Amino acid sequence: MKITYLAFAVLFGSLNASVPGNVEEFTLSNGIPVITRTIDNNEIEGVSLFIIGGSSALTEETQGLERFSLECAMMGSEDYPGPLWRELMDRTQAEWTSSFNYDYSRYHLRCVREDLPALLTAFGNSLLNPELNPQAFEQVRTSTIQDLQEKYSDPDSWIWFVANDAFMPGHTYRRLPDGTLETVSSFTIDDVSIMLEERIRSGNLLITHAGPTQPEELRSILELAFSEIPAGGQEYPQVEPFTVSTDTIVVQHREVPTAYAVVKFNAPPQGHEDLLPFRTAITVVNDLLWQVLRTDNALTYATFSGATNYRENWGYMYVSSPQPVLACSLMAGVLADVMENPVDEGIVRGTIEKSRTRANLMAASKDDQCWMMGNFEICTGDWRNAYTVFDNISELSSADLSAVLDRWVGYGGWGIIADTTVVSVEQLQPWSLE
Repeated sequence: MKITYLAFAVLFGSLNASVPGNVEEFTLSNGIPVITRTIDNNEIEGVSLFIIGGSSALTEETQGLERFSLECAMMGSEDYPGPLWRELMDRTQAEWTSSFNYDYSRYHLRCVREDLPALLTAFGNSLLNPELNPQAFEQVRTSTIQDLQEKYSDPDSWIWFVANDAFMPGHTYRRLPDGTLETVSSFTIDDVSIMLEERIRSGNLLITHAGPTQPEELRSILELAFSEIPAGGQEYPQVEPFTVSTDTIVVQHREVPTAYAVVKFNAPPQGHEDLLPFRTAITVVNDLLWQVLRTDNALTYATFSGATNYRENWGYMYVSSPQPVLACSLMAGVLADVMENPVDEGIVRGTIEKSRTRANLMAASKDDQCWMMGNFEICTGDWRNAYTVFDNISELSSADLSAVLDRWVGYGGWGIIADTTVVSVEQLQPWSLE
């Protein structure tokens, strides 16, 4: 289930690092691929299980069902019912974290080395034979609905989904991995059972590991934990590019003291040679936004820009301000100015050095190592791209950054949350980014 792209790394890998020599790949007897990096500086293990598909595995009616199903499975299994599962977590002090995005779901385990076999065995049993206790099932539903309600009630969180309405109507990524209040309210235990049966297949899975356990020992542990997972899996088409054909805006009225605005625009997909220069350029824009909107004009305490890290990507800019018309106009102007007029070369050099520092700090944890290897294997077809970049990254010029923005930034999809009794809707027209 790999999607093959031109081998390429982005800024999340170490900008001057080569592929580490202590990484091995193997495949479990049922076909699950494993990537392991041996790091023996302490006894802490990191293991990630990726379920590949994300929004591609969902329909309008099943938005959120994969996340909901996995969370239900994590409440206990036939061999490890709820009380026994919780006792194991308390005894080992293991940390489970999860994330659900447009390309995959991920569970990550952090534990001490001696507890790894027991924890992975319990995890595998939960995925294959979930208990699905009705009371625990409803607890997951209640918690999920509360999370969705909190996200919706917080305009600072919800503004990103308002921008999605403008930027990606009808796109695969418009199907939400977290679900909606309507879909989550409708899920049944049978829905969960069917989803887990379909998705927990060896062809949908990838395991990454970073820690002291050696590859052969790890293979034995993983075989015991996951070998009963059946073979098979789904093939999904390549995610389609974004096709915004005009500047668009979606305005949501709320009685808020400050307005929130996000604009999204095209960016290079994973594996494209323009992605690294684009990210560098957007980081330059990020620094200039603060200078123009906050320092020079005192319009905001929060503004930034960036780019996503999915199979298909977008750039974005964000601002919260009681004067959204002026703030958005200036924000669009900053981006347009960088495209038209290359900034000082010193700013570019400083941006590259700061990015190198952030990337190297990020790569220090085993959690991040597991994410990097898995994310790049899924999104670019080769985990090595997490550790390699163009040799001439330091040679990027200001003109290069302006050119890459000019090639990719086109129409923008704007999302605005504002009190339209204070801010005239007629003034909230989409601002051109070019």
